[in-house]
Amino acid sequence: MGLGYAQGVALLRIGFGLYFLSQGIDKLSKGWLESPKTLLEVYIIPNLQRGNTEAFYRPFLENVVQPNALLFSQLVTLGELAVGLSLVLGLFTRLGALGSAFLVLNYMLMKGLLNNAGSSDRLFLLASVVFYATSAGLVWGLDGRLHALLATSPLTRWVAGRAPSEA
Repeated sequence: MGLGYAQGVALLRIGFGLYFLSQGIDKLSKGWLESPKTLLEVYIIPNLQRGNTEAFYRPFLENVVQPNALLFSQLVTLGELAVGLSLVLGLFTRLGALGSAFLVLNYMLMKGLLNNAGSSDRLFLLASVVFYATSAGLVWGLDGRLHALLATSPLTRWVAGRAPSEA
């Protein structure tokens, strides 16, 4: 018996979630919660110097992110961990997909939208849209297991997604 499209999307959701988790854990092990050094030296400054960053996004990086680099390194680390857990567990998957899209869009703007260094980011953005649109946590996820409980409130029903019979 083959997998249906919903199971295929669930497998992709879990795989993408594991990737975000591994990235967040790697950042934890490299001290991103205590030091912004890697964020600045490896990501922000080189992209600014090479002129890769989208022009409208550059002032944000220079005037907001750089002066608050520790805060942003913490936000990126915790964001990747939260998104990873959401996607792996299939819990509040739509919210996790939006968080994933937000993170990846920021990475793309920093690297430059047409830069090949962001090619996997474009794939992640597309996957995030698919996870959001398909309520990917309903299959093999806690959104599906807890659906009766989550369906009692419009907010939690939206975050968890609608079962096909509710659409």
